[in-house]
Amino acid sequence: MAEAAQTEKEQKKLEPKASIEEIGPCKLRVKIEVAAEKIKERIDEKYKELNDTVALPGFRKGHAPRSLLERKFGKDILENVKFESVSGSFDEVKEEKKLEPVGEPEIDVEKISVEEGKPLAFEVVMEVRPSFELKDYAGIPVKKPKIEVADAEVDEAVRGFQEARAELIPAEDGLARENDQVICDLDVVVEGKAVKRDENAAFFLTEKLAFFGAMLPDFSRAFHGRKAGEVLEHAVTLPEAFPDANHRNKPAHLRASVKGIKRKKLPAVDAEFCKEFDCDSVEELRDYLRKRLAQEKEHEVRDRMADEVVKEIVKRHDFAMPEGLVKSATDEALQRARIEMLMRGAKEEEIDKAIETMRNESREEMARTLRSHFILEQIAAKERIFVTEDQVEERVQQLATRQGVWPHELKAHLEKENLMAPLRRQMKQEQVREFLLSKAVIQE
Repeated sequence: MAEAAQTEKEQKKLEPKASIEEIGPCKLRVKIEVAAEKIKERIDEKYKELNDTVALPGFRKGHAPRSLLERKFGKDILENVKFESVSGSFDEVKEEKKLEPVGEPEIDVEKISVEEGKPLAFEVVMEVRPSFELKDYAGIPVKKPKIEVADAEVDEAVRGFQEARAELIPAEDGLARENDQVICDLDVVVEGKAVKRDENAAFFLTEKLAFFGAMLPDFSRAFHGRKAGEVLEHAVTLPEAFPDANHRNKPAHLRASVKGIKRKKLPAVDAEFCKEFDCDSVEELRDYLRKRLAQEKEHEVRDRMADEVVKEIVKRHDFAMPEGLVKSATDEALQRARIEMLMRGAKEEEIDKAIETMRNESREEMARTLRSHFILEQIAAKERIFVTEDQVEERVQQLATRQGVWPHELKAHLEKENLMAPLRRQMKQEQVREFLLSKAVIQE
């Protein structure tokens, strides 16, 4: 039975002929032809399936004449066979010729026609992964800076713990200042009309104050010295993330009617405070923070060292890159930069000028990034570096803990958004970088 099933599967293959022509760096033109008899088989199969499922007036299922089916469904049948045959034959060619496309292959489907008794012929223009020989990647010298944690950094960490546990109380002088919380009714005004209103909006006055993702440090500073009962207005360009699409990227005013000012009252750093962190004294808390900061710096230093090692390895490899892939990746990066600038409130003409200035530099940077990716992938294959499912589960648990959600909920979200594959790729790149660092000559 298994042999019969296998034979049937083999019979269903299209067995296309293919010729490959290199037409540019990592760019191929693939000419594919499927024999007329294979196309006829597919067409006959489709008509049989159709005859077994449709009921036409005057005929029982499976007994309608082929000529009638051709008149009613012929065009749809041929289109169906065309798309299935193009996709199927291309997949067979990729597998047989071991082609690894990057980006979307170009196939002009409209120019392809299917006729019974004639072969199916079409062309595919595609970019493929670069082919290159790995250069030596072991023994690369890299300097490791000395890791030190200053008292001021520990002070800042302690302050951060205090801030997180601060009590909000009405400001004694009633005047807003940096880090205070403002409570206000906030209107978004476009052409003199309020298009959105948030009552009792509360936010802290910092340089990182954001409005639908757009950073508004000037708006934050405009509150300094203000008190309850005052109204202030601030000109903005509504960001891409603004809920009403009709008003995005349009000039507007934020009108804030101040209702209250609250200030943080920091807890004293005493024995009681230290107990929250399982420390018996202030000195023990500071020691704990110093060690944690040192660990964070160690991680940052190793990351920078790995960057240096990878940079040196990339310098040792000179191979052609898929131009279309570099261009599309650069365009995506520039589009992200454009959105970020819009969200910061920059004007269109300023953004256009900045994007044009960034384009060449971004292209070179993206080419280096993609070159690095291909090199690390090949090193991973050679050294048999891979990510296990247990490691993925452990990473998901770590991410879930940081985000305060259940691991199964986060995993479901990652799977729904098709983010599991990128997570695995990121983890593999991390492992390769760590492997390369272990092979480097570290100079302290």
